[in-house]
Amino acid sequence: MATTISWIPPLSRHFRLEQLAPGVWAAIQNDNYGHAICNAGIIDLGNKTIVFDPFMTPEAARDLKRAAEQLTGRQVALVINSHYHNDHIRGNQSFIPQAAIISTAWTRTKMLPSEKEEQEWEKKNAATYAIAEKEKLKKASGPEKKELIMWTGYYEGIAQSLPELKITLPDITFSDSLWIYGSKRNIKLVECRKGHTESDLVMLLPLEGIAFMGDLFFVTRHPYIGDGDAASWQKHIKHFIEDTSIHTYVPGHGSVAGKKEMQLMENYLIDIQNLVRKGIEQHVPDSVIVQQPVPAMYRQWWYSRFYKPNLQFLCKQVKR
Repeated sequence: MATTISWIPPLSRHFRLEQLAPGVWAAIQNDNYGHAICNAGIIDLGNKTIVFDPFMTPEAARDLKRAAEQLTGRQVALVINSHYHNDHIRGNQSFIPQAAIISTAWTRTKMLPSEKEEQEWEKKNAATYAIAEKEKLKKASGPEKKELIMWTGYYEGIAQSLPELKITLPDITFSDSLWIYGSKRNIKLVECRKGHTESDLVMLLPLEGIAFMGDLFFVTRHPYIGDGDAASWQKHIKHFIEDTSIHTYVPGHGSVAGKKEMQLMENYLIDIQNLVRKGIEQHVPDSVIVQQPVPAMYRQWWYSRFYKPNLQFLCKQVKR
């Protein structure tokens, strides 16, 4: 697992910075009421600065932009969106017009209708959900309370950011892969089809052995499967585990990790599919399958509210 190379003073209440190599930082979401929600990356290519996944709110993204400028001494030139989910793209607007935004072609196509629909729902419901999470907090304790604080920050961040949100689409798209060359280092963007979503983007730093995985990788947190394909996703994870040139993986959610944690992620995808498949083969009704308890290995993971929807989705997917 990667370790912090040098101490960096806090720049934002929304995230902390972890230096992974000279000129490479992971920005890790602050779960204590932070509004970043996902993890991000700052990469100094030498002659240009890149940001990977610019957070969920323009407020958190502005802090990320300031951090990138302070660390590299220049404006951000490129912003990369790993996929279309709101927590990875809504910071886009804080980087234009100085920066260009990059995604896969499929992601850009999906982003506009998805954001229109989600923001319409959020205008009606986000504030109510934030209040509901606060009410749950009053009765919670221990790990449950810590996670509820994160969810409260999620809904509060959405509600507070809605008045200034502008749907900001990528300027540059690609399919399959794309190299970006700098004077100090080069990065490779790789499209993974049918994973967490129909199209996910991984950013590889070949010389450093680092992969920014987006939401193809969660650490000690249940991944959300409902927009993807668990079987194909598992194959993508297996591929990156077997790539001996990579040793450090930055997840979309959770701590920077190594191959051990990636293997746990693959095991989760295998185990949850097997659980559903076994129930279907034994003619167990879907309504019973989705009530199965979380396997002991994953019982302490956050985002347990995704577990039942994951089972529901897989019941349909496995039967196809």
